[in-house]
Parts: sequence; C-alpha cells; structure tokens
Amino acid sequence: MFDRTMKRRELLHLGVAGIVGGVALESAGCATLMNMFEKYLPRLSVRKMDITGMTLTTMSVKFLCAIANPNPIGFRMDGLDYALKLAGNQLANGRAPKGITLKPRDSVNTDLDIDFNLGATAVAILDLIGKKVVPYELSATGKFLAQQTGGIDIPVGFKGSMPMPKVPNLNVKNFSPTSVSSSGVGFRVDTAVHNDNDFEIPIDGFNIDVKLDGKKVVENKVVHGLRVASNKTENVPLDFHVALPALGVSLAEIASGKRMNWELGTQLKSGRLVVPFNNKGTFRFG
Repeated sequence: MFDRTMKRRELLHLGVAGIVGGVALESAGCATLMNMFEKYLPRLSVRKMDITGMTLTTMSVKFLCAIANPNPIGFRMDGLDYALKLAGNQLANGRAPKGITLKPRDSVNTDLDIDFNLGATAVAILDLIGKKVVPYELSATGKFLAQQTGGIDIPVGFKGSMPMPKVPNLNVKNFSPTSVSSSGVGFRVDTAVHNDNDFEIPIDGFNIDVKLDGKKVVENKVVHGLRVASNKTENVPLDFHVALPALGVSLAEIASGKRMNWELGTQLKSGRLVVPFNNKGTFRFG
C-alpha cells in the first residue's frame, strides 16, 4: 500500500514535521525506517456503499469512506485523488477537493460520488454483468499538510465486492395472426420484459427479425423503448404485416388452418449494450 520509492529524505522530513509526533521509533533489529513508519500511515475503509443510479451500462455509486489517523497528533489532508478499479480494470478517477482535518487517533468520514461506465464495449459489459458480484479496489492519495515539509502525498486503499446488474429477461407469451386479407396477414407478438433488479432499467428499444417456416419475413423492425420498473414485468406487443408473396402461403392454405413455425430474434438495447434473445414456436391459422 505504501509507495516504497518514496525518498528517505521525505520520510525524515515527515517525521520531523510531527506526523508521528512524539512517538518513539524503537529499535527493531533489521527493520527499516520504512517498515516502522508504515504503521503510522492513515487508513482508508469503506463503511457503506450505495448504488444511487444504474443502467445496464453505467453505475453511480456513493462510497462512505472513513479515514483513520493512528497518530497522537492531528493534521490536515488537502483533497483526495481517487481511482476505482472494477475486476482489475480502472473505470473511474477523480478528485474530492474538500479538505479533511484529522484529529489525533480519530477518524473522519467523507463521501465519494463516482459515476462510471461498466465497459468500453458491449462484450466487456456483458462479461461483467454476467457475474453476480465483481471485486473492486478503491485507491486514493491524499496530500497531508505538515509544517516544514509543505505536505507529502500518501496513498490509502480499500478492496471489496460490488453487485452487478442483472440482464432483463424477454419471453414471448403469444405469437398469432390477427387479420387475413388478399394483401397479406397481420400478426401480433406479445412479449414480456422482466427486470429482476432493485432499480428501474431504461430500455432504449428493440430490433426484431421474424422468420416463418425458416423464411425471413421481417428484418430490423425497430420498436421504441420503455422503462421497466424494479422487480416488474412490462408487456410489449409487437405488430407487423406480411404480404402473401413474402409469406409463401395461399389464402386456401390459410383457410385450411395451416400450421407454421415461427422464430423471433430480438435485440434489446440499453445504452451501449445490446442483448440478443431468440424465441421459437408454432402457430396455426384459424
């Protein structure tokens, strides 16, 4: 956690400045000054993490952090630079400009509000949200002000686990013809989108492809989006019309109650994420 490239001179200045105050650095055999100094460094812990906003591609998280000062004297921390890694990938960084005063052998709370994308590509996003939880690492560097040194940067960090959103489910409740005429056949597909998360998910839209008896009859039909409330199911009807030549059946076959196989390919979009679904079944005219 401590940057071992820090110059020895800086450590000595920090000690002179009083960060370790009147604490005696007892002899410890072969232990170095660096090893002895580490126990006097401030410590960062995350007391609470709240997800304040989420889509299938982005997250807004509030970390309630505690910074503890183990030293017998207080000092001032001027700002806090932070970085957030999720599953080993750095996804956010920034600076909390508010200064913090640390009292002797005490801790102080500070909030970090972090917004970030779950991945640069749909594949990376799907890889993350395919897991229930992923490890995160919150690292921060604070400039601790001390007389005679003008301040020195000291890193602190914390590791934990973060829950991932769940991909919504899309099911086909019904696929059936609704009208028949000399110009063609009208169809309705009743789909249901279920959100198993504890937060609302915006669905930007659908692209649908339809095959009947293996023949594509609808391609890239766009359906406008919706918002699916937390732990709710939203019914989404899809209507389309297929001309008889494209359908490949005659009115006589339709009148006789011909049975057909259907296949619905759906691409559900939310932000940069595209989630594919494929449903199959049969229906009968009449």
